[in-house]
Amino acid sequence: MKHCLVLSLFVCLFFNTTSTQAQDRLLSQFYNAHRGVAVTFRIGVGRLPMRFISGLIPRDKVADGADAKMIFSKIHKIKLYAMEGYDGPIPAADLLSLKRKLIDKDHFDVLMEVRDKGSVVHVLNKGADDNLGNVVMLIQDEKDILIVHLHTSLKVDDINMLIREFNKKSSSSTTSTASL
Repeated sequence: MKHCLVLSLFVCLFFNTTSTQAQDRLLSQFYNAHRGVAVTFRIGVGRLPMRFISGLIPRDKVADGADAKMIFSKIHKIKLYAMEGYDGPIPAADLLSLKRKLIDKDHFDVLMEVRDKGSVVHVLNKGADDNLGNVVMLIQDEKDILIVHLHTSLKVDDINMLIREFNKKSSSSTTSTASL
């Protein structure tokens, strides 16, 4: 009986998503405001499942495995909010209002903005010094909005290392393709 109780407690903790205390209030308000006018979906993954995923990545000397293992070990929680408008796209002004509130009220900083053929990606963070801390990605396509909220201990150097690795791989793939 004790083993069953301990096992069920472990399973509950293992599959527990981020608690309601950890939810960012502004993101939840935005999500709830659009639940009646859009198809919505929300999922969160807490620290224990992220550590489990990190443990599944092999410890080979291959750069890809090391980079993925490092990234997953430094992501503590992730929450995804997906929305698609019923009758059309969710107004871009709504997402810009959310971005402005995150900057003004929660003191997030803008890391990057990318626009391409009607799609917009805003990357915001709230961290100390070179630690990214909380990262929020606001992604709007023609009809869809995806919000990704990460609680991390990633450093700016970690991201720069990943960018350098990506550039090496993309330049080596173009040279190998050109040699064919």
